[in-house]
Amino acid sequence: MVKRAKLAAKKARKLLEGEKDAVPAAAQSDGPRPAPHIQRKLTRKVKFLERVAATKLSTSKGGVSKKKQKKAPSLALTNLASLTASLAEVAAEDDAEGPGRRQFGRSVGTQKGRARVAEVESLRHQQVMQHPQFQLNPIAAIASHLAATLPPAPPPSARQQAKDPAQLRREKKKRRKERAAGGALAMGED
Repeated sequence: MVKRAKLAAKKARKLLEGEKDAVPAAAQSDGPRPAPHIQRKLTRKVKFLERVAATKLSTSKGGVSKKKQKKAPSLALTNLASLTASLAEVAAEDDAEGPGRRQFGRSVGTQKGRARVAEVESLRHQQVMQHPQFQLNPIAAIASHLAATLPPAPPPSARQQAKDPAQLRREKKKRRKERAAGGALAMGED
């Protein structure tokens, strides 16, 4: 492959050098000179092929290429005992807890799955209904539950806090007038 690239570069170089020389057209038996866009194309091709040949030579001279080198695996990948131990612990905890909470966004699949989800949710509903805080004030209990489980709302940006809607309207109107006045000036200058 490197030899092909070298030969192609050599042929293209000879072709270009032959064109650059001030040899009379009668002495050339090849025919008329190629168009300028073809000459530029050939010069780009020659330069590219020379670069390819140079990089191929440098990698072959450098000894073993990166593809042939085998990298030794790192110590972190060879010793997985700690990972297997922690996975075993997690699996044991999941088994001890019993049926875990249903993960939202996942399909229940079959009718048995739907029945199981309905059973779990009905048990949760009964627990909520029997909770003393919910029995005293259901709305306050729901609000406190949501406050504890949902992430806090992001604070409004300083730019939005500082300006009231009336002030924003005035500024917008002012910008429109400035643009209209600038456009009228630009039209009058022509």
